[in-house]
Amino acid sequence: MQYKWETYKIMINYIASSLYIKNSVLWLDAISKKELSFVSHIDKLVTPHTRIIATKETIAFYKKFFLKGEPLNALQLSFFRKFSIGGLNITLYPSGYSYGASQILVKKDNKKILYSGSINNRQLAFCEEIYYPSADILVMESTYGNSKYDFSSYKDEENKVKNYVASELQKGNNIVIFISPLTKPQYIINLFNELTAPIYLQNKIYQYVNHLRDYNLDIKPVRSFVTSIDKPSIILYPKNNHNKFPLFSDNIKKIMLTGNAINKDELNKKYNLNESFTLSSHADFKSLIQYSELVKPSKIYLLPSKNDNNELIEELRGKRFNVEALNNPTPKKLF
Repeated sequence: MQYKWETYKIMINYIASSLYIKNSVLWLDAISKKELSFVSHIDKLVTPHTRIIATKETIAFYKKFFLKGEPLNALQLSFFRKFSIGGLNITLYPSGYSYGASQILVKKDNKKILYSGSINNRQLAFCEEIYYPSADILVMESTYGNSKYDFSSYKDEENKVKNYVASELQKGNNIVIFISPLTKPQYIINLFNELTAPIYLQNKIYQYVNHLRDYNLDIKPVRSFVTSIDKPSIILYPKNNHNKFPLFSDNIKKIMLTGNAINKDELNKKYNLNESFTLSSHADFKSLIQYSELVKPSKIYLLPSKNDNNELIEELRGKRFNVEALNNPTPKKLF
């Protein structure tokens, strides 16, 4: 099979972990300040750019928690709305990853480039269902690009964590769940919707969740975390600060919900957990392949991953895709 596409160049700056469309001002999830950057979701809000392109939900979050009320020059786009800027035609599509999260399709010189951001093909609470636009070039996440990452039994895993939490609460234990504070809390709160135990959130997470209430989302009532809890409760705490959690009681069980729970022993040791469950907001191995097959690109570039994605590369090549991993530590012209 011969692959045919015209030369079309993107520059990947690996040193800054940022990508931009060559001969344009548009960066994609840049992590250092840029004149204009697309921001796919709130986890990617790492620096105050001069101007951003994002959904209204992401922009509102950016204004409130990063700019503290300061003015923001932002281009707010609704899903499926086409817009032209600087010779580029752009459209945002739902990525299924978190509330307001998006992919971006960029059209230039009759070629279409799709940057996936973080994607998930199963329906999560408060998320729009993922959409699969066609593209000539696909720049795709590869977080779980190994076949051991299989999340197809997530319903069973959800039942396991609910049963575990209910059982430990019944024993008089408090449950501490270490999480990614921006994208996971609303999903986890919804997961325990049927339990009567109070849910406490570390202060920043509490602020984020209350911000979501401004969109009239049906989120179970929660409380700001305190260390004088008088009954068995569920506590959500940032995983990056797991070693700072105050041990206010001997009756504490620490757990985590993440795709990396596939490596349960390693994860439990790293975070000093009592238990962990394989629940992720990211696409698993088979879902990444399915996503590629539905987008039908002539060329795929895989974003760098902390996990081994060689199996994903080989599987996609076996399906006749032209695939390259972006793992060179220096800037490189791609196409």
